[in-house]
Amino acid sequence: MVKVTYAPWEEVIIHEVIQYSLEDLVKLRSLGTPAGGLSFNLLWAEGIAFVHRTMPTTPDIVKEQLQRKVHWSSVEFAPMPKYTNLIMIKESNVRVPVINVSNNPFLKTVAEWLGCQAYQKESKCQKI
Repeated sequence: MVKVTYAPWEEVIIHEVIQYSLEDLVKLRSLGTPAGGLSFNLLWAEGIAFVHRTMPTTPDIVKEQLQRKVHWSSVEFAPMPKYTNLIMIKESNVRVPVINVSNNPFLKTVAEWLGCQAYQKESKCQKI
């Protein structure tokens, strides 16, 4: 019988955080997409649209991952209070899909933290 072990990440280390307006984040995601095309997606949870970039897989990064720590080189985000599954850029008819990741505890926690940075709310928020 095979044993299955679930070991979720314990920590995410974000090396750069960049906040944009939603309009600017959507335009950045659609760069290089032909008119009428479908661009790269955004993630959404807790009123925040975001995208993350991972670190290269080096021996040091793999060692950290085995200790349940994940490193992201950057996160770009924007406040987006209401979820919609698609954002259309009118000038080019480019469609930007938005994936609701609210059911993922890890990504939801990251979105909550980003929301704290965006809105500077609640003293319980961990600041940069």
